[in-house]
Amino acid sequence: MADVSVLHWKEGVNSFNAGNYQRAISEFQGAAPTKGVLFNLGVTTSKANDPQTAIGHFDSVLRLDSSLGVAYLTRGVCKHTLEQYSAAVKDYDRALETMGDESVVDYSGEGLPFTLTRVDLLFNKALSLKRMGRVHEAADCVRQAKDSVDGQTKNRVANLDRLMQELQLP
Repeated sequence: MADVSVLHWKEGVNSFNAGNYQRAISEFQGAAPTKGVLFNLGVTTSKANDPQTAIGHFDSVLRLDSSLGVAYLTRGVCKHTLEQYSAAVKDYDRALETMGDESVVDYSGEGLPFTLTRVDLLFNKALSLKRMGRVHEAADCVRQAKDSVDGQTKNRVANLDRLMQELQLP
């Protein structure tokens, strides 16, 4: 990235951290459109309550790197917000595919301060399946998520238990 691009990116991060999403968006738009910048644009526009625009940014990220599971996760969350549950499930499945046998993927090496966990993906997938009325599949996802819980994700157990109760299976 050229120096001016780096400055825009840094100002975007600072503005995001300060909760000034509109300024962050403006700064990120002034930076070179790398996958990190585009991902940050997606997250920021999502936080600014514009999930449709965020989806476009995540689409751009995935055109640059189709193996970036965290982009599928965040795009799936945006689609869930827009009640596009089937499309969200597809994104969660794609994110799970990118993880292979890993239970956690740390993206800090990519310059992204995000960690993707199998537990979180399965939880989000279960939420979308529940909204679609596919409660048995949702329950299967919750069970898989609980089986995947480790030291890093043990704080998710209460939410998984709560979701399983909401599914009201006999």
